[in-house]
Amino acid sequence: MGKTMTLTSKGQVTIPKDLRDELGLRPFDRIEIVADGTGGVRLRKARLSLEEVAGMFPALGIPVDEIDRVAKEARDEHYAEKYG
Repeated sequence: MGKTMTLTSKGQVTIPKDLRDELGLRPFDRIEIVADGTGGVRLRKARLSLEEVAGMFPALGIPVDEIDRVAKEARDEHYAEKYG
């Protein structure tokens, strides 16, 4: 059975501790809530976007939209060196 929570006047909801533990949520984690089209929602720990991850590291001088291509080239080069 589901949990009942209260929506505050600021639109906030407290997720019960046992549910946070089950989902592996920690303070400041981002959460994704998706409407399922039937009046219900799915809640899960959000994954970081490429732009968010790129923002965590020093600038590489590579546009964000080029990172996948550069990473693939580096991976291919690594495997070529390692496996011939």
